[in-house]
Amino acid sequence: MPSKRTTLASIAQALEISVSTVSKALSDSSEIGAATKKRVLEYAKANNYTPNSFASSFRKGTTSTIGLIIPNILNPFYAKVLVGVETYLDDNGYKLITSISNDLIEKETKNISVMSSGFVDGLIICISKEAEQKSEYQHIKTLIDNGTPIVMFDRICDELECDKVITDDFQAAFDATEFLITNRNCKHIVITAKTNNLHHLNLRRKGFEAAMNKHSATVKCTVITDERSKGLKQKLGELLKEDSSIDGVFGLNEKSVLHAILLTNKLQKEDNAISIAGFCNDMQSKYDASLIVINQNAKEIGVTCAKLLLDRIKSKDNTSFHTKTIAVNL
Repeated sequence: MPSKRTTLASIAQALEISVSTVSKALSDSSEIGAATKKRVLEYAKANNYTPNSFASSFRKGTTSTIGLIIPNILNPFYAKVLVGVETYLDDNGYKLITSISNDLIEKETKNISVMSSGFVDGLIICISKEAEQKSEYQHIKTLIDNGTPIVMFDRICDELECDKVITDDFQAAFDATEFLITNRNCKHIVITAKTNNLHHLNLRRKGFEAAMNKHSATVKCTVITDERSKGLKQKLGELLKEDSSIDGVFGLNEKSVLHAILLTNKLQKEDNAISIAGFCNDMQSKYDASLIVINQNAKEIGVTCAKLLLDRIKSKDNTSFHTKTIAVNL
């Protein structure tokens, strides 16, 4: 049977002194004599005493812990954001609790409820896909109204007053599309993505359209959309087989880009090269040097989120919220 955990009370009982004396001795208080401190420290060490950090945090009114809620951990973008957040927090003496919403409101709400029950000093969140599509943000608004500092990133809600970290999706898409046209000499570009109504994807689509309109005299485009990933891949595959004039593909998200890579690798011919650009993991460019990757600098997003949140916590200011835009590059 495992032994019972050594506590302040058990140390006090064993040494026949008060719990307050034990606590002050462990904290090296000047109120406690050297002999008593030595007895307490020796007993605590011999019995593997570990301070209860949560109890200590509650007494101080702060946990020195930050919560992070992301849609999933399989997407390299969110994994890199997590690394950025954890790195900055660790450097500044804070701990991190991470949970995954699976893009569902119910799970997101449950995660927020648990974290806000005294476990974290603030929260960093990328809103779930379901919450954005249904415009349901009451679970987040309640947290903000209760005074919990929040930083949103990537998927945000303009109506909620809190700090936010974004990338310029419109400009990034415009630049990548124009690169396909001017540097890769593409004349027929396919844009591919799911048809969900996510704000950041709509901005990317508008950026693509703006670049196409600018060069409309020399370039044409075809739009491929489907709510199902399998359907999207099938439609793109059929179009690439049927239309040999296609020489460029622009993907609004990572799944779209990966579909394009797999399909064009099967069809690619030296005399009919197809250039691909889009938002995806920059590691992909190591396997395909011709791929035009829009690097969202995810780790920097994480660092910026963490810094904004700690600054907000320390200032205790509930006004003058900031939206930071992280530069992207091809």
